[in-house]
Amino acid sequence: MDSLELESQGTVASFTTLQSPPEGFEPPLTMALVELEYGAMVLCLAKDLEVSSLKIGDRVILSLDDEERLLFEHDS
Repeated sequence: MDSLELESQGTVASFTTLQSPPEGFEPPLTMALVELEYGAMVLCLAKDLEVSSLKIGDRVILSLDDEERLLFEHDS
């Protein structure tokens, strides 16, 4: 196998918002399955809590938080 560096942008394939998330997370917790280039799919947490306008097909930007969890936010 070879390593491959992917772009930090993708498209929302699916998402959900948990009103009772696991311990250690504040509700509501929005997670999205984001499709990257080459068909790679990653599960990400919402960077901001205001995701009411999120739709499947939206373009998002990915980043890492201090605990190296993958986050997404709308691509402006």
